[in-house]
Amino acid sequence: MSEDLEVTVTSVDDVRVLRVCGEFDADEAETLAQPLAAPLDGTVLGVVVDLSRVTFADSSFLHTLIEAHRRHLAAGVPFVLAEPHFTVRRLLDLTDTARFFTVAPTTTAALEKVRGTCSDGHHVR
Repeated sequence: MSEDLEVTVTSVDDVRVLRVCGEFDADEAETLAQPLAAPLDGTVLGVVVDLSRVTFADSSFLHTLIEAHRRHLAAGVPFVLAEPHFTVRRLLDLTDTARFFTVAPTTTAALEKVRGTCSDGHHVR
């Protein structure tokens, strides 16, 4: 769909950060699914997905995020969506799925949420 489609994976301390850019539909779902399927070994404290530059997302994109969230939850690894672009936020709201995710307003806030999460995936209050 978009030539600017990109998923960049970096690490901040022991937190894996995925920066997702572009337009995602069923044809591009694997571009996001592959890095989200990376091994969750003991060295990964959590995963943050920066969605601030996703300008289009459809149900396949949402399905990929839901499956990744389930996988991370089962492994006890925090999974936080950071700064979702308006289009992503709208998708989450229209499908009533935002409540299933931990969402942070910025990547920095998402990193803080990961660091404030217990090993069972629940937040420290």
